[in-house]
Amino acid sequence: MISLAQLSKQISEPSKPFDSWQPAHCGQLPIVINEQGQWLYDGSEITRAAMVKLFASVLSKENNQFYLKTPIEKIAIEVHDAPFIIVSWHIEKTQQGQVLCCVDNLARQWLVSGKQPIYIKNYKGSAVPYMQLPYGCSARVSRSVFYQWAEIADSDEHGYFIVSAGERFYLS
Repeated sequence: MISLAQLSKQISEPSKPFDSWQPAHCGQLPIVINEQGQWLYDGSEITRAAMVKLFASVLSKENNQFYLKTPIEKIAIEVHDAPFIIVSWHIEKTQQGQVLCCVDNLARQWLVSGKQPIYIKNYKGSAVPYMQLPYGCSARVSRSVFYQWAEIADSDEHGYFIVSAGERFYLS
């Protein structure tokens, strides 16, 4: 059986050395990520999936501002809520127990763990679960995924939770 660290390495994309990149701020691009996770340039949807994935691979959040960050430039963009949405999930079995593997709207996989936890945030007047992703980014959990998790959730005195990588992540 595979370990959690091995599984994480298998599904993760190569990491960018964002911490070592100290580019100059180069202004703002007319790129918006709307509440549905769609990427728009100057009001028109970017329909090339490869282009969106490339931009997503250099997206970071610093001081409550989202940037497309490369070794030589850092350009601000607008994000209406979370830049990504968790649209499906499945369970992976590891040596550390079962792990929830979430899939975002760009078909990237993320493991729910202490490094990438689920947390609750107010969204349009409701408490909604989000998943913390690398570089300050996050993904809002879609309603359908939330309902599926509600069916498998356990509860205690603190509320309803799901278990992944041996930890509890509360949904309420």
